[in-house]
Amino acid sequence: MPAGGITWDYVQYPLGFSLLGHDTYYIEDTRLYPIYQKPGSNWNDASSCISHLQQVMEYFGMKDRWAYRDEASGETFGLSEEKIKAICKTADVFVNISCSTVMRDEYLKIPVRILIDSDPMFTQIQYRSRQMFTPGSSGLKQLVDVHNFLFTFGENIGATDCGIPTCGLKWSTTRQPVCLNYWQKQTSNNSAKSFTTLMNWTAGKKLLYNGEEWGQKDVEFKKIQQLPKIVNDVKLSIIVNQTGGTEDSFTKANIEKAGWHVLEADSNAGNWKDYQHFINHSYGEFSVAKETYVKANTGWFSCRSACYLAAGRPVITQDTGWSKFVPSGNGLFAFNNIESARDAIYNVTHNYKEHVQQARAIAEEYFDSNKLLSQMLAQVT
Repeated sequence: MPAGGITWDYVQYPLGFSLLGHDTYYIEDTRLYPIYQKPGSNWNDASSCISHLQQVMEYFGMKDRWAYRDEASGETFGLSEEKIKAICKTADVFVNISCSTVMRDEYLKIPVRILIDSDPMFTQIQYRSRQMFTPGSSGLKQLVDVHNFLFTFGENIGATDCGIPTCGLKWSTTRQPVCLNYWQKQTSNNSAKSFTTLMNWTAGKKLLYNGEEWGQKDVEFKKIQQLPKIVNDVKLSIIVNQTGGTEDSFTKANIEKAGWHVLEADSNAGNWKDYQHFINHSYGEFSVAKETYVKANTGWFSCRSACYLAAGRPVITQDTGWSKFVPSGNGLFAFNNIESARDAIYNVTHNYKEHVQQARAIAEEYFDSNKLLSQMLAQVT
């Protein structure tokens, strides 16, 4: 997926392991047909995917360490099929990020197989109902069960106030790793007080579980939609993607009428460089979370917000239970309603330089890839 935020979410795993000195390869093998293509492309044309992946890997110094297994043609690009299988024979650790890789025989023979659940509650609901993102699969349960170490972004899992079912499995907790050398603290940006964020309105249909609906960001955004009308001299800007797919589609005019500035995704964050530039030149982040994360009190924290913090950009984001694990109140603020959101905005704007300093300090303490990935490996090897 060429979107800038998704690129950073994924690349900071192989990049982070490489920065630790490990012999690391990235293999994209989802068994999905190419979805993101240039206009006019044939349905089976994966050239845009391959070109994007090649550019990213070269930019991050991994030009000979990637492969794309194309489901449409059956061909492999980057590393050869023979090279992939040779790597797997001697590999110590396999990391499946976001349950995205379908497990082949060569992956199953790697002794340590780690699954990263970046979508807590959604993953466990699908596990129980035997659903799966990937068409043609027998379900997420089968995929999860062939890993011998499970990690989740749902840091509150197992707590009495958390709604995530453990499904009888042992879950360890982790967070999004951020390669801090690639995110430098920016100088103060007081001239344009524009909090920004990037969000999907709906990334999919609501799931049903225990007789309840479990939804997306559209549900939570409505709770603070009128916020621009109660904060003065502060701009609230959003990039909105994936706006359809449900009965409650995004309507730009309604959001702008409430005072939000709606920005274009392609021109502001179409690739990983533009995405980083967009964050670096923001005043800070203001963001809601998916309803499912909030309602289940998962403890999930945004990969995107971690990058804002690393850039020294204060973050105000909806509490999903994460404030039990990462401190709120200085550089990073949790909110639960429109009033607490307003108060956090006023706090940041009146003490901005202090919050810039603390934002970066939080990233260094809680999201440093060196720390998080080392901790992960220490638990599995």
